[in-house]
Amino acid sequence: MKERLLPLGIKNPVKTELPALIALEAIGQPWFNEGHLADLTALALVTQILAPAGSDAYDVAGDLLAQLSAAALDIDEIRPRVIGISLWLQRQPNGRVDAAIRRLLKQECGIDA
Repeated sequence: MKERLLPLGIKNPVKTELPALIALEAIGQPWFNEGHLADLTALALVTQILAPAGSDAYDVAGDLLAQLSAAALDIDEIRPRVIGISLWLQRQPNGRVDAAIRRLLKQECGIDA
């Protein structure tokens, strides 16, 4: 049987937390780009798929999405949300996170993951 790696090295802090932390540091810098915004948006979208509607994690993810759509990003508003979501995601089972990522990819990109 072929071994299958989970997307993004789930639960590997270097691969799952680092993109969001780099994106946080990039906010307000000249090197901030769409990739950083995409990393933060993906974090929020995966959380909204996993978390029950109305839960704290779901609501924080919604707040983060709203912050990310603002004309000017406020690092002081975004940072605690990203850190909280990252901690919450690390406590979720790998299989659930994998399924949420696959669902998001299908939904957003039409990719059969």
